[in-house]
Amino acid sequence: MKNYQLQEKQFQTSDPIENYFECIINCDIRDGRCISRCVEILKQNDN
Repeated sequence: MKNYQLQEKQFQTSDPIENYFECIINCDIRDGRCISRCVEILKQNDN
């Protein structure tokens, strides 16, 4: 997932862990920013 498309993506489930894995599945393994953004989304859902 490039160009921070994940910011716009609406996840269908309410489980933060499942959302995290769905997010990283859509990232290029070499795109550290994408993966970092998924971690930030997970942290935000933890609050």
